[in-house]
Amino acid sequence: MDLLTSDFDQSLNFVVRNGFKLHPHFYNCTGVDGFALGTRREYIGTYFFVVGCILLLIYVPCLLVISRSDLMKSSCYKIMVFLGILDICCILTNSVATGLLGFVGATFCSYPLFIFFMGSLGTGCWMGSCATCILLGINRCCDVNQHLRIRTIFIGRKMYLTIAVPVLYTIYSMFFIKPILFNSNYISWFFNPMLPGHEATDYVNIAHTVNNCVVSMATTAIYAYLCILLFAKSKHFRSESISKTQTQIFFQSVLICSFNAIAAYIYVYMQFFYSPPSVVLVGQLAWQCAHGSVCLIYITMNRTVRRGVIDLVVPRVIRDRARIGTTTITRPILSVVGADAKLTTRTGTSSGTVF
Repeated sequence: MDLLTSDFDQSLNFVVRNGFKLHPHFYNCTGVDGFALGTRREYIGTYFFVVGCILLLIYVPCLLVISRSDLMKSSCYKIMVFLGILDICCILTNSVATGLLGFVGATFCSYPLFIFFMGSLGTGCWMGSCATCILLGINRCCDVNQHLRIRTIFIGRKMYLTIAVPVLYTIYSMFFIKPILFNSNYISWFFNPMLPGHEATDYVNIAHTVNNCVVSMATTAIYAYLCILLFAKSKHFRSESISKTQTQIFFQSVLICSFNAIAAYIYVYMQFFYSPPSVVLVGQLAWQCAHGSVCLIYITMNRTVRRGVIDLVVPRVIRDRARIGTTTITRPILSVVGADAKLTTRTGTSSGTVF
């Protein structure tokens, strides 16, 4: 069967167009007991589910704070908000659904449609987040080296056309290629549903493999270039080259995209070489970290987001009491060092542009 035709027949697009019925040749579960083929994974399943819920409880407020704040004036944070939406969708697949399905010992034929939909969501948003991470890296390069001509794609209304590229790529990856499917024996997701009468080659996803190879190499190259550029600037122009804000955003971006690159490397390896269950589990954990670590980075490294989340989540009465107590304790100290504090605040803001 033609590879392109096979991709369409095994995609969410086919399912939607055919009354939400899976392809009878590739995904026929007649006479197959999905639970009999699986293994109950109560402990690791509980871990994925609980951690996934915690990450969502942290991530959603962070995203709300960023979207409502002045941070959205920066093109970098526009990209990060879209990346956050993709991350939340991926956490629903790689943590929440993984935990629930692993706990009950499910395989594809246990809940075919549910697993197919969650796999399509996870595949599309994973590949979309890879493209968005590359875009975020290019954005950081343009911020540090403002002589790059490509910088213009992040200015003004062009920014929305730029973000449209990963948006369309996400839609393509979600609706037009083979999805990943859950298997509790490995507590992970595979393109192969492992049904009798089919070869693994029937379910190879070339687009996903190319995506992972490209994101691995591109992310590594982009951030290696950024590190060299930042080192060179800080060495020759210590006082004025890079603002504190630029440095903070750079490190946030590096951490966010490093996890994506690690997960991509592992899944590329898993596509072509035999992987024992321990390696498969590491790959699944890396995928979870690739999306779940972002909200932890925001809440620990970004003071604006952290304060916004506290204001959003903590009742005002409690916040006021805490501030009154803090003001009472720190007033004598501030009266002595107030001038220095103002001077530090003023000099800590550089003229560097974050566009």
